Amino acid sequence: MRIRSTKPEFWKSRRIAKLTWDERLVLKGLESYVDDNGVGIDDIELIVTDVFPRDMFANPRETVARVSEAISSIFRAGLIHRYEAGGDKLLFISFWEDTQRIDKPGKGRKPRPDGTFEYRESRILEPLASPSETLAPGTGEQRNRGTEEQGNKTSSSTSANAELDPKVLSILEAIDEHCVSHDFKKPNRTKANITAARLLLEKDELTLDQVLWIINWVNRDSFWAPNIRSAMKLREKFEQLKAKALSESARHTPATSARFDAAIDVAQELRAMEEAKRLEITA
Repeated sequence: MRIRSTKPEFWKSRRIAKLTWDERLVLKGLESYVDDNGVGIDDIELIVTDVFPRDMFANPRETVARVSEAISSIFRAGLIHRYEAGGDKLLFISFWEDTQRIDKPGKGRKPRPDGTFEYRESRILEPLASPSETLAPGTGEQRNRGTEEQGNKTSSSTSANAELDPKVLSILEAIDEHCVSHDFKKPNRTKANITAARLLLEKDELTLDQVLWIINWVNRDSFWAPNIRSAMKLREKFEQLKAKALSESARHTPATSARFDAAIDVAQELRAMEEAKRLEITA
């Protein structure tokens, strides 16, 4: 356990205000529990033993249940990452460098979700929760909102969809379905998101099947699923997502990379074969 500070913005945060008082107390306990890089072992027994030792002695069953439930709620609120690395289940507290100022940080023992170890090294710039649920003005979370919705206003979805290229619309709808499947708020159809979806196809020269393949992989990945919630973020992280997806899939199916490059749609291929046979018969 370590000495930590609490900034005044914590008490004014809209996101924090959505937590119960129990959950807020557990979050502050987790800040003392994790190492100076914001990472700790995601093990309920270790957490309750460190953070609530007297409660654990007096009423272990209730303590474990309440803390476990609180951590799940904190995760759903986007205030911690839960992931695996090197065979360990880990948690990382979102906005760590904004939340805690550590003058002489100790060496990180476990990696963050982005692979970094040391304080101030993190490349994680966004929360897990919806970007619309920001902290009060002046906090680190408010700053991050600009990366997702900078100066964009939502136009009428009906009229916008009518003007969209069908492939662009397919990408946007796939991202919508991904968000809904995880109970996330669907991204707004901003000009920036529409442009990002279009550039994936036009400038980045990806096929629709390749983009949908990556979205499908993201939907199943425990770390990236909550971090990719818009076409803007998908395009920004696409090469990183592709590299990780192919690396993981190749361990199980060596031909994965070739399949991604080809982006074979089996159903489409079967339809083409059936059409070719039909033409042969009519000829």
